Amino acid sequence: MKLILLVSGLFVSRNFRICAKARYSLKDPQALAQFLQEADLRLVRATYLVDLVHSRRPFPRRQETESELFICGDKTETALVTHAEVQNWASGGQRAIICSISHAWEAREHPDPCRYQLQHIVNHAGLYGAAFDADIWVYYDYVSLFQYQRLSSHEEQSFRKAMEHMHLLFAHECTLTFTIETLTPEHDRETMLDLVPVFELPSRSVKAMRLIDLVENLTPYSLRGWCIAETEWSLLRRVSAQRQQIDRQKSDKDESKGDIAEDGLNGRVPTAPHHFAQHFIPNFRFTHRSDAEAVIYLQRVIFHEKVTWCEHLVLEGLPACEILSLSHVLPYYEKLKSMKLKTFRCGEAEARAFGKALALSRVEKLEVHNNDPESSKFLVEAVSEALETNMSVSDINMEGNDISAQGAKALAKALKINCSVRDIKLGYNRILDEGAKVLAEVLKVNTSVRDIHLERNGIGIEGAKALAKALKINGSVRDIKLGYNRILDEGAKVLAEVLKVNTSVRDIHLERNGIGIEGAKALAEALKINCSVRDIKLGYNRILDEGAKALADALKTRDTDQTASDSEAEDRMGDQQISAVEPFEAPVRLKALADALKTNSLSGDIDLKGDSIGAKGAQALAEVLETNTSVRNLDLKFCRIGAEETKALAEALKVNSSVEVINMKRNDIGTEGAKALAEALKVNSSVEVINMEDNDIGTEGAKALAKALKVNTTVRIISMKHNDIGTEGAKALAEALKVNSSVQVINMEDNDIGTEGAKALAKALKVNTTVRIISMKHNDIGTEGAKALAEALIVNTFVSDINLANNGIGVEGAKALAEALIVNTFVSDINLANNGIGVEGAKALAEALIVTTSVSEINLANNGIGVAGAEALAEALISNTSVKNINLVNNGIVVEGAEVLEELLEEKKRMGFGLPIVF
Repeated sequence: MKLILLVSGLFVSRNFRICAKARYSLKDPQALAQFLQEADLRLVRATYLVDLVHSRRPFPRRQETESELFICGDKTETALVTHAEVQNWASGGQRAIICSISHAWEAREHPDPCRYQLQHIVNHAGLYGAAFDADIWVYYDYVSLFQYQRLSSHEEQSFRKAMEHMHLLFAHECTLTFTIETLTPEHDRETMLDLVPVFELPSRSVKAMRLIDLVENLTPYSLRGWCIAETEWSLLRRVSAQRQQIDRQKSDKDESKGDIAEDGLNGRVPTAPHHFAQHFIPNFRFTHRSDAEAVIYLQRVIFHEKVTWCEHLVLEGLPACEILSLSHVLPYYEKLKSMKLKTFRCGEAEARAFGKALALSRVEKLEVHNNDPESSKFLVEAVSEALETNMSVSDINMEGNDISAQGAKALAKALKINCSVRDIKLGYNRILDEGAKVLAEVLKVNTSVRDIHLERNGIGIEGAKALAKALKINGSVRDIKLGYNRILDEGAKVLAEVLKVNTSVRDIHLERNGIGIEGAKALAEALKINCSVRDIKLGYNRILDEGAKALADALKTRDTDQTASDSEAEDRMGDQQISAVEPFEAPVRLKALADALKTNSLSGDIDLKGDSIGAKGAQALAEVLETNTSVRNLDLKFCRIGAEETKALAEALKVNSSVEVINMKRNDIGTEGAKALAEALKVNSSVEVINMEDNDIGTEGAKALAKALKVNTTVRIISMKHNDIGTEGAKALAEALKVNSSVQVINMEDNDIGTEGAKALAKALKVNTTVRIISMKHNDIGTEGAKALAEALIVNTFVSDINLANNGIGVEGAKALAEALIVNTFVSDINLANNGIGVEGAKALAEALIVTTSVSEINLANNGIGVAGAEALAEALISNTSVKNINLVNNGIVVEGAEVLEELLEEKKRMGFGLPIVF
């Protein structure tokens, strides 16, 4: 029997006899829709997969799914996407994101009997559904293709047609690939009791079977030939983030590469065909060994089709080994015009290898954006060396790489030789005056650079002077951006002098540079003479009305009807290029989440801070959390979430079992929102940290949370800072702490709890055995509140950190706390700043410090302790060996007290102890 496959429109037999066949484009959405219809391959609604999770059902076969209906919201839908819907999407009439799933079959009869893959797909697809205002459609072979046993000729023909063109789903520019590269954990397999519906040949029907009766296949994903083929096809897309491993844990190893992905980076580049055949294939396992030949051929043909004609490449999240791989594969990108590298790691060797490949490439536009200065340093040096011989790169964007002056020097060296680079963007790189000077020197001789961007680089007057000298000589630079530096009036004046003679600069940006009236006037005088500058930006300076008037008067004298020169027109024509189609065209609902998904940088955290998610966004997020098991950290601070949005999220938290940290700082949840969260915490068993700072929950909200904490056993850290809970709210929380056995950290700062609230909390601390850190700053507890807490600390052996700053505890309160510290051997950090403890309070604390061996940090700032208080503390600290930090700022210590403390520092040094004292 011959093995017949189809590769990009060519039939391939075992002896590689090639027959002409209709071809499907790997870019055109219409071609993808045509293939899906001609093969009768059906996509699955992600919302249907959620329904499967809710009903604890595994994937059904395509044959059974054909007639499946389910309830989605307030309507009934088909489980499978219709061909008409796909055609509507391809024509631009419907918003959808298509996700192809690459996975292992864990049993011969069923790919995912334990629903492990199903849960991962629902987790990730749900996040896409929340982030984008689009339908999410999934290709999963068991549900999308007719499975064994195919009982009609149509089913068989559909299956064969689909398999012949399977690469389309994983290499097409309009799809994403989600890989699931781990198998169901052994514990989950061993405890799996649910029956699995599979097709049984003897009865020719679907029957429920036990897991142990299935023929398992536990070959790792990384050793399965077809799985790796799907991964390789996926990597051939223009944007590397279109392939995402959705089951990766932070400790996972990248098995195919043999090392741990650095800092969570899991980006990949395509594998060159010869390397794929020599190093990958020998390690792969196939059901039929002859499949290896077909996989090699498929990979080679599709690689050349995609890579050879690729013009715009975006690579994200590459670890060092992949930068090295990029150097091997870059020569195959024969038509490449632009390349963007984002968030990578590399050492010197990997960078040099990439640089050598770049030197021989035809890339015209290079963008590098990274968050690791060490890697950026190596890469910018390698790129600079490549530019000494490469004459195709015309546009370099290295903004935000922190290359410093050293990187600027490397680029300057290259630009002395290079004559092709026209645009160079180096903003946000901290090159300082030193870097500006070396770039200025090269601009004296370079005649190709036309646009140079140096925003936010810490460039001062000296850097501006150097650039001004260069512009007196240089006749090619037309656009110079120096915004957000610090050139001041003096720098503006030297640039103004240059503009009187320079006739090439058209645009100059000097916003936020500390330029005043004098600098503005100098620039105004220059503009009266200069006829070439079209655009000058001076926003966020201090030019005031006088400077603005001078500039306005200067502009009145200029000829504003200037026409563009021939060379300028040529520039505009040269800058035109076809924009690469973005993989995510659907409107965004939650921007921060969408950005994380686009860059494949999501790893168990959802960070939406500052994103006004609105009611629809909150509802979408809540729906995701009802079934998601991967999100651990939910950051929703500054999101303008109100009570209604909070209620939706609270309902989700009642069933969610994965979220451990929830941050709702500075929203508008109010009392009703707090009550809803409290109800959720009564049943939720996963949330450990909750931040509700600045939400106006009030007394009633605090009471509701207190009731929840009486039954909740998982919350460890809770912050209710600035919520106006008052005395009664504090009392309610105190009652909860008497019985709660999980809370270890509680922040009640700025809540007006008063003396009585402090007394109630003190009573709770006498019996509570779990609270370690408590902050009651700015609560007006007064002397009596401090005394009550001091009494509690005499018997409490668990609190280690206590913050009582800004509470007006006075001398007597300080004395009471000092007496407690003599007995207490557990408090290590105490903050009594701004409490008016005076000299006597300081002396009392000094007496305590002579005895205590537990206190390591103490803050007594703004307390009026004076020289006498400082001397007493100094004497105590000579014998005390536990205090490591002490803050005595703003205490009227003056010269005499300072001398005493200086002597103390010297004494401690002689004794071998360091003691940072701030005074």
